[in-house]
Amino acid sequence: MDERAGLAIVCALMVGCAAFGPFPHPVPLLFAISAAAAANAAFPLMRTFGAALLGGVAATGIALAPIAYVTCSTGKFTDVFACAGDAPTWHMTGSVLVAGLSGAGLVLARVLGTAALERRLAAVRPRGEPG
Repeated sequence: MDERAGLAIVCALMVGCAAFGPFPHPVPLLFAISAAAAANAAFPLMRTFGAALLGGVAATGIALAPIAYVTCSTGKFTDVFACAGDAPTWHMTGSVLVAGLSGAGLVLARVLGTAALERRLAAVRPRGEPG
């Protein structure tokens, strides 16, 4: 499978999770940002920006995962996150999921960049030179 197809699949998964997932705010926003970053990473001109954004979203997802539990354990900050029912569980699940998908997109973006560089180098290498 081509790396671009992999990025398209990861992007579609993120859009689906943002649109149809039961995740409380700000998790759908993280999915949307990560989907835009994966779409950017599929193109050579925006690959560096997309990869940096994917890495940032992955780190943010891991950092946000436990915050809902800490926030909902006190009665003082219940307006920051939705603390009713199983919202903290969905918040943590969504944060970890967005971090994992962003990490997968980051790996695919870096592999795509390396493969593109190798193709360009092979095109300019003399035919008789071993590669």
